[in-house]
Amino acid sequence: MTPRRKAGTSSAVVLGELICEKLKVSAVQAVCNKTAIDLAGEMKCTFPAFNGNRLNLEKHVLKSLAEEEDFNGFINYIRQPKSQVETFIRAEVKKYIFTEHKDKALDILRKNVDVINKLVIKTQRGDTNRWMEEFSSLLKDDLTFETICCQNFSDIENFDFLKEAIERRLVFISQEMKNLSVDKINESRQKPDQILIDQLCKCCWVTCPFCAAVCTNTLENHSPDKHNVPFHRPSGIKGWHFKGTVELVIYFCTTNVASDGSFYPHHDSETSIPFKQYQTAGEEYSTWQITPDESKLKYWKWFVCRFQTQLENYYKLKFQGREHEYHLSITGLTQTLTPV
Repeated sequence: MTPRRKAGTSSAVVLGELICEKLKVSAVQAVCNKTAIDLAGEMKCTFPAFNGNRLNLEKHVLKSLAEEEDFNGFINYIRQPKSQVETFIRAEVKKYIFTEHKDKALDILRKNVDVINKLVIKTQRGDTNRWMEEFSSLLKDDLTFETICCQNFSDIENFDFLKEAIERRLVFISQEMKNLSVDKINESRQKPDQILIDQLCKCCWVTCPFCAAVCTNTLENHSPDKHNVPFHRPSGIKGWHFKGTVELVIYFCTTNVASDGSFYPHHDSETSIPFKQYQTAGEEYSTWQITPDESKLKYWKWFVCRFQTQLENYYKLKFQGREHEYHLSITGLTQTLTPV
């Protein structure tokens, strides 16, 4: 071996080490990011709560709250619905990846390890600078790879040797990545739960001023279209009560807006507004379209019955003259999430 060839070989080894050192961290990160994206896509397609429309997601959130009989979760959903939905998504993703479908998550992780390993060994011939430019360009969409200054490696002529040097070093990196656990996904820049939150929660979150039902429009800003929701709730769950009394309202706002009654738009209002003219009570009311009807969800009747004491303590008010039909069993709760 001539001195020049020996120097070129040594340079190839050094350059190979530099490349692999830079690739090691970014390769693991790329695997985790890609796995997070793939897992989010898998759940979006196959997980019942995430593969339908907004109403479908809400149904699963309400079903989960009822099954857990979680009063604090209910209050958070009534007061901050987006926050509670995000909590639900994170909990379901965690359960899916780390408990119920851990083997599937691990298979996806290992598949992506193989993809990244194959990607980083693709090389082309040419001078060192050109080779590094092409190598960096090849990886830029998948890996964070800083270009190495090749000024000190211009004596490299045998790119097959450089490729072999990289491949030998990649054996160790590959083995480390194959030993990755799904827990590593928690450290990735992209996380499956946040990906799903960004996809599923980019919509309108304005709530009904009477009952806190969430507008179901899929656009965040859908003006001039008014806020709308197919199913409303008893106004008392938001704290509405009869003025001058401690009596919480058990009536649905869809019933109220068809009545001859009136309401005070704010706690300090001195003038009442007829329910039929609710849209004249200010912007909070004028942006809503509430269809007068008698449809009611048994679910919310069950909620008032089950958590009557907690609701009364929370608002420091009382439910009076509660209807007998509010006594409902949790059995078949999924079916109750349809109007009666």
